[in-house]
Amino acid sequence: MRNLLIKNGLVIDPVSGEARLDVFVKDGRIGRLAGDIRPPKNCEVLDAAGLWVFPGFIDAHVHAREPGAEAAETLESAARSAAAGGVTSALLMPNTSPAMATAALVGKYRRRASGLPVNLYFSAAATAGRAGQKVSGLAALKKAGAAAFTDDGAPLPRALLPALIREAAALGLPLLDHPEDLSMTGPGVVNEGPAARRLGLAGIPPGAELLAVLADILAASGAGPIHLQHLSLASSVAALRAAKAMGWPVTGETCPHYFSLSDADIKKDDADYKMKPPLRSPADRKAVLAAIADGTIDIIASDHAPHEGRLKAKGFAGAPFGIIGLETLAPLCATRLVLDGLITKERLARLLSFNPARLLGLGRKGRLRPGFDADITVLDPRRVRRVPSVFASRSSNSPFKGLPLRGWPAATVTAGKIVFRAP
Repeated sequence: MRNLLIKNGLVIDPVSGEARLDVFVKDGRIGRLAGDIRPPKNCEVLDAAGLWVFPGFIDAHVHAREPGAEAAETLESAARSAAAGGVTSALLMPNTSPAMATAALVGKYRRRASGLPVNLYFSAAATAGRAGQKVSGLAALKKAGAAAFTDDGAPLPRALLPALIREAAALGLPLLDHPEDLSMTGPGVVNEGPAARRLGLAGIPPGAELLAVLADILAASGAGPIHLQHLSLASSVAALRAAKAMGWPVTGETCPHYFSLSDADIKKDDADYKMKPPLRSPADRKAVLAAIADGTIDIIASDHAPHEGRLKAKGFAGAPFGIIGLETLAPLCATRLVLDGLITKERLARLLSFNPARLLGLGRKGRLRPGFDADITVLDPRRVRRVPSVFASRSSNSPFKGLPLRGWPAATVTAGKIVFRAP
């Protein structure tokens, strides 16, 4: 394996902070960090002058659509999209067709993912067939290589929550929930409020998320750890903050669209703005930003949800929920959070690298230290680039197209190999 030397960059570690260092990579691992390392023979050199060098970003919430909807995305195109977005590892959700609900399927698709340019991990359905009726064979799914359990796309049934939490904890794998009360959501397609009324669309009440968040937190208080996905409300992050203050084992994530946009940004019937949970009020957006800044939010994930253009063309009433996000995760976080002065680069390394590595039990990922895997994300804080209309992803359903951002990936390194370099 060819060695790699990353020179002259600002190295950001989530624990030790930032320093201008060279990073020497040997045999797929971090070998040494020091000032002015001379490259040995047969060593590739990446000049990172003026760039930020992070531990590889880990996206804990990605939909790759394979099997069942390969026209929208495949494992290969998702991996290519991740590499272009500076993401070195991604956790894939199980709401495929068929659902990732058996050991045989998990094993098959893990084998298919080997050799791709980034690390793809598979979450498995927490309930049998992802049907919400009984607990899956979680031990068999873990043995097949599942990295987490969730029914994402659907909430975990409240009656099964204690059993699911206890069994997942006993197996040492995280349990992730999509907090939504479907009986309250009904036919809603956009946040209940001014935008819904202005566009004449059915609204989703905030309580649909909040009630499920509260149920998850209460279950965790007595049973064990749970991770709350894609939080979008001021009340949800307030509940998470209170649970943490009580010492309860709850973690939470949000997504760039919830701190970058609100329902006030929906100007017309454009389903590129349709996701679940929906874009919330401007006050909710500000509360999510505050929760990122004060440490309430543990992880930022993309919730990358690709769909064919012909389906998104059906508008809010008829289109599926979801937007792509792998390729805009880094620049949205760099621009809106770090360069706008809300958080430090070290805090961003925790949100995108260290904390997701800890959630998923990836002990050799999430830091830039000797012996750790040489998964590295290099960002350019100076370059201004507009979000393109064509992506490495097979889909292009993004509300951010045309938006100027900074902090785009200059290079992505996985296991010591450069798998993406900006043109």
